[in-house]
Amino acid sequence: MPNFSRKMDYRKIYCNSLFRRNCFLRIPIFLFFIIISASCTNTAGPSDGNDRLRSVVVSEVKRLDLSSVRSVSAPVIAYKRIYITARTGGQVMKLFYEEGDRVREGELLASLDTRRQNAQLRNAESALEDSKRNYLRTSQLYENNVISESEYERAKRELEKAESEVEFWRAEAELGDIYAPISAVVSDKLVEVGTTVSVNERLFTIEDHDLLVLRPGVSELDVAFLSEGQELEIQFDVFREELFTGSIRRIFPAADRITRLFTVEVEIDQADTDRIIRPGYLARVHFVTDQRVDVLAVPNEALSSLEGEDLVYVVNDNQQLESRKVEKGTERDGWVEITGGLQEGENVVAGNLDALNDGMDVNVAGKFRRYGFRE
Repeated sequence: MPNFSRKMDYRKIYCNSLFRRNCFLRIPIFLFFIIISASCTNTAGPSDGNDRLRSVVVSEVKRLDLSSVRSVSAPVIAYKRIYITARTGGQVMKLFYEEGDRVREGELLASLDTRRQNAQLRNAESALEDSKRNYLRTSQLYENNVISESEYERAKRELEKAESEVEFWRAEAELGDIYAPISAVVSDKLVEVGTTVSVNERLFTIEDHDLLVLRPGVSELDVAFLSEGQELEIQFDVFREELFTGSIRRIFPAADRITRLFTVEVEIDQADTDRIIRPGYLARVHFVTDQRVDVLAVPNEALSSLEGEDLVYVVNDNQQLESRKVEKGTERDGWVEITGGLQEGENVVAGNLDALNDGMDVNVAGKFRRYGFRE
């Protein structure tokens, strides 16, 4: 007799396994629909409103110096430089100054051996005495009609010749003493005691360090904006970032034939500074060729154009955009001069202007900064 109870048990086990398998398949699907439903519910829920605002970066309308400045390097030189030369030949007997010494006008710099000239001077003075006596005797004879007029004239010419000879050798003897023509500083001493020099050989170089100048070359495009007496700033490499004041002393009338640059002489007055400025220092002269001081300016990124007109977006107190027409002037180093349409202190959007509209609500995310440009 068949075992019906065992067959019924197998059927129960099979049904139970099918039921469990279907349950395991339906649970993940059910959870998926729950998550989707929850996400849709959160999206449609209330919001603080900031998610719909566009974030912008603003720049404050402020006053800047947009002047055009040209920086040119040039070495410092003395305005007065004098080369002291020997006015007569001879051996150097004495030197009274050397490099770095300050001398006053008329002080003795050096003495040459003038014994030969002094000997010639004494001979000329002796001959002059003889000529004077001969002239006096001849004059008396001529007055008494003892000699002719030609003999009298001959004695007179001999006296004049003797006098000029004395003057010549006296000058030769005096030329052996070398004097300073101006008050200055000795920059070069080119001889030593015992050196034999010839006429016009250089002995010293002296410079007036009270008035120093720079002579940089400037292009014709810039020199047209410069004038004599104009003040400017100077920096010296040795003093790093410290600024000094100079002035344009003169502008040379013609350009250099090779460089095509105009020489501009800039004056430095030592009395105006506590620093000791020496010839040879390298200086950087800052020429202001287009004066634009204390002008309203905004970044280039703040301007847009519509039908040929310049616009900016001003952020008002209600965090809304207001498009405004402006008049612009000079553009320099990433900044634009505003001559009309804006007030100092207003905030304008600086960047991504294509996505903005008049009246749009915005969220100010930060301030615009341009490092190293006019700030």
